[in-house]
Amino acid sequence: MKRQLALAIGSCLCAAAHAQSSVTLYGLIDNGISYVNNQRGHSAVFASTGNIVGDRWGLTGAEEIGGGLKVIFKLENGFTGTNGTLQQGGRLFGRQAWVGMSNAYGAVTLGRQYDSVVDYLAPRSLAQSFVGGLEFMHPMDNDNFGDFFRLDNAVKFASTDFSGLKFGGLYAFSNKAGDYSDNRAFSAGASYSRGPLTISTAYMRIDNPGDGAAGALDGSSTSGDATFHAAIQQVWGVGAGYTIGPATLGLVWSHSHYGSSSAVYRGSTLAPQSTGSLTDLTFDNYEANIRYLINPAWVVAASYTFTDGRYSNATVNAKPRWNQFNLMTAYSLSKRTDLYLMAEYQTVRGAGATIFNGAFIGGSGGPSSTNHQFLTSVGLRHKF
Repeated sequence: MKRQLALAIGSCLCAAAHAQSSVTLYGLIDNGISYVNNQRGHSAVFASTGNIVGDRWGLTGAEEIGGGLKVIFKLENGFTGTNGTLQQGGRLFGRQAWVGMSNAYGAVTLGRQYDSVVDYLAPRSLAQSFVGGLEFMHPMDNDNFGDFFRLDNAVKFASTDFSGLKFGGLYAFSNKAGDYSDNRAFSAGASYSRGPLTISTAYMRIDNPGDGAAGALDGSSTSGDATFHAAIQQVWGVGAGYTIGPATLGLVWSHSHYGSSSAVYRGSTLAPQSTGSLTDLTFDNYEANIRYLINPAWVVAASYTFTDGRYSNATVNAKPRWNQFNLMTAYSLSKRTDLYLMAEYQTVRGAGATIFNGAFIGGSGGPSSTNHQFLTSVGLRHKF
């Protein structure tokens, strides 16, 4: 009898513990076929992956520890869907890896995480969206709206929703003895939603981004993190979205500044291009977008981005300017699977004396040999 009672109590305790904690396995794979009219002087048809969002799988979980507190974590792997290789420089959990605690007011997390521009401002753009995505991002993803990098050694606070207001901030340590500001980062952002209107703003700064593999932003040649190597990187902006029935309209402006830049990775398959001498780079991105739900299974989206650039060093003073037009439609076969078709057209002017000569759409596989480029992709995306 005593043994049976002990087993019953043990079973109840196990059930209670199980009820207070959870772990979820999730993921996404997005594979397709793409055509680009000019890739280093030639047209190409190629197998593509991550055209909208990057392929991933991950684990996320929470454990209640009493007093309204929870321990939370996320481990997220990035991979290439066409060949199965690891992304983010071969990291096992290169997309995200963090642990923290949360309560009714917000969460504090520690690890490899996204900055506040990604959390609060980028959602107003179709560059960060399950409708639109990576092929819609701004030139060289200069504002990180395409989530191309994460920050290591980061401590982040994110509030809960206070009657439509959300806010947060992040600090990423340099981990360098004697020079705590070398390759450190900090950011802050907020969004407010009321009825059909959402407005957002954010700011981010990184000192000496990409200065070695340690610190906030890994700049090693294989990491895939630091697109720009510079003395300082700053991004800020504002955006808004407004929903009218089945349509959502969006406007967003972002300003990116890179002081004393020495090199730029224009694509993950390309070697870094040296600026020749220390160069100040500035990008102002102006985007207008729309998403329209034709019916619960069928959505269309479009956006236009004008990017006004500045490129200045000891020998060159140029004003490259990009125009990019984007169009996409997706049809859901089920709650987890959809088919999509997307197309983009980009032109660049005034970049002839710079390393940005030649149009280059994200996901095209390489820059055009001319000042314009067209890319289209068709694919299948499955979430689990």
